[in-house]
Amino acid sequence: MQRIIASSNASQLRDGAPTPAAPAESTPPRPIARRESAPRGHIRVIDGLRALAIGGVLLYHARPSLAVGGFLGVTVFLVLSGFLITRGLLGLLESGRCSYPKFVVRRARRIWPPVLTTIAFAAVVVYLWAPSLLLKLRADAVPSALFYSNWSYIFRHVSYFDAAGLPSPLTHLWYTSLIMQFYLLWPLLLALIVRLMRRRWARACAIAALIAASSVEMAMLYMPGHDTSRMYYGLDTRAAELLVGALLAVLVHRADGDDMPTLVPWDGWRRDLHIGSYVLPVTMRRIVAGGVFLCLAVLVVSMFVVDASASWLYRGGFLLYALLTATMLWAGMLPGVFGHVMGVKALAYLSSRSFSLYLVHYPLLLVMNPATRAHTPWWLVVGQFLVILAVGEVFYQCVEALRGAPWLPWTRRRRDNPERTQRPGAFIGAVTGVVIIVILLLPLPWRQLTHERAVALRPELGMTAEQARKELDAQRRPKPSPTASTPAAPATPTSKPAPPKPKVEALKAPDNLDPSRWHCDRAAGTCDVRMLVVGDSVTEGVAPALMQYFPNAHVDGKVSRQFGTGVDLLRQYLTSEDPQLIVFALGTNGPPTQESVDEVIRLANGRPLYFLTTRAPVAWIDQTNQLFVDAAKAHPNVGVIDWSALSGAHPEYLYDDGTHPNELGTQAYEQMLMRAVCPQ
Repeated sequence: MQRIIASSNASQLRDGAPTPAAPAESTPPRPIARRESAPRGHIRVIDGLRALAIGGVLLYHARPSLAVGGFLGVTVFLVLSGFLITRGLLGLLESGRCSYPKFVVRRARRIWPPVLTTIAFAAVVVYLWAPSLLLKLRADAVPSALFYSNWSYIFRHVSYFDAAGLPSPLTHLWYTSLIMQFYLLWPLLLALIVRLMRRRWARACAIAALIAASSVEMAMLYMPGHDTSRMYYGLDTRAAELLVGALLAVLVHRADGDDMPTLVPWDGWRRDLHIGSYVLPVTMRRIVAGGVFLCLAVLVVSMFVVDASASWLYRGGFLLYALLTATMLWAGMLPGVFGHVMGVKALAYLSSRSFSLYLVHYPLLLVMNPATRAHTPWWLVVGQFLVILAVGEVFYQCVEALRGAPWLPWTRRRRDNPERTQRPGAFIGAVTGVVIIVILLLPLPWRQLTHERAVALRPELGMTAEQARKELDAQRRPKPSPTASTPAAPATPTSKPAPPKPKVEALKAPDNLDPSRWHCDRAAGTCDVRMLVVGDSVTEGVAPALMQYFPNAHVDGKVSRQFGTGVDLLRQYLTSEDPQLIVFALGTNGPPTQESVDEVIRLANGRPLYFLTTRAPVAWIDQTNQLFVDAAKAHPNVGVIDWSALSGAHPEYLYDDGTHPNELGTQAYEQMLMRAVCPQ
């Protein structure tokens, strides 16, 4: 195919859904000789939809517990991208003056420099402030630069929703990879559809069949309880959302180039609704306006309530939200209040910067929100958004905006730029990105380099066990007691003071915990209690220290162990062992159910049982810890050791992933268990 496709104007074919509207679209197009290549009118509703989408994505990545469904902004981006690319191609394909190679080159020139600049920007930022992320960035740099990172994540089983602690700073570039793949394949397929099918309805039916095939494939691949990366990242399974936008472009396309839809033959429909003496005229335009505002409300509410793990999302849910977006896009193209509301200046500004904001926000959020931080106050979140807006503006002006672009999307162009050429910053950023990628590929001792940089930022990461113990001893050194005290009651010669009952330190100790059954050597810091500890990678990491201080303990920790697996393991151990104390330290890798917690208590069969509260930057931690606390209140033999509170108060105890204790944290973990088992 020598001449299939070309881009008539960069303002029509933006680089991906989150790419801002072209600056030229905010001013009336200049008349030119050829009608086919004239830029079409700016669609104001796209500004509002883009702003809504980027807002949802930013909220989701900044505070997942608040905007749990903010990832639906990606669906909005996909629909808009499919619509814009198809809208720009249809007229060119019908004219027969198209070149596929030129189209691909133009798309690459617009999307490649920002992506390469993002890789360079992320590499510098994480090395300076979050060096532990550099190894993840190094693994994703080439896939992101060559636009196949979404498939790389699929083959490596990297989940978008479970990437806690140390996710790659380039995770969000899976979207640009998917969009570029669509740019490469869809023009060829659309050219075939246009060539074989002359009528609009036939083309629409062909695209609808592709939408159905993609949606059915997603539903068939989905398996409840399993990783959804294959469905979420795959172009074939997400194509339905892109094709919904393409379908709308085909339905509103007209040969004369005027793609503004109409309500014909229902445009003139009207009924008068009598409410007492008042007559309310009901027109089709008012019905459409009411319906589209309802669609907007549904989408906004969904961004705050929809759970990414909901099975219905993968069984038609994403398609439903794509159709809602297409409905709003269609209605916003009609004359009426909805299009004006969605095109206000604030939304137009966010829309014009949405691609730049999308590219820079994720690495910035990872650096500004270390996983070791337990809570982020609201004022800090506001400050972070201001930083993202400022950096996004600089990125837009220096890298993404073309020469002559106005400072604001509703102002006039500063100077003429008929060739729509890019600024020098795009070239500089792209070259810098290539250089950094080459450096990252060099066989250097990257793990050592990142560790040395991390230790320079956080000296506690370089502590030895002896240094950690000294540091903890200094932290726990008792303060001088006040000289004044409450006078004791005078002793009588016939009575002796009762010895104080030995107490342990825990959020709640089991009522039947009897430290007299084992011996605690304070001088050596050891305890001979027969203790069974079942846990995950955190337990595995601290196991050597625990065995040193609890020589009779049986410690079993394993990476990625689920709560249910631990229940089965406990059942197996209790058939051959009779521990004096059970410590159950699971819940980091997945939320337990009430039934599984009850089963652990049943298996303990009255033995003293401790649950350890968990700590990890995942959404279910608070709910999990509350389950443990409630179980301790309901069962006298159950206690709770609050590792979550201890590590939250001392972020220096954790590695940068916010989950695993470093050497200082390991010693604190051991001392925490010692205080919960031996009287103080």
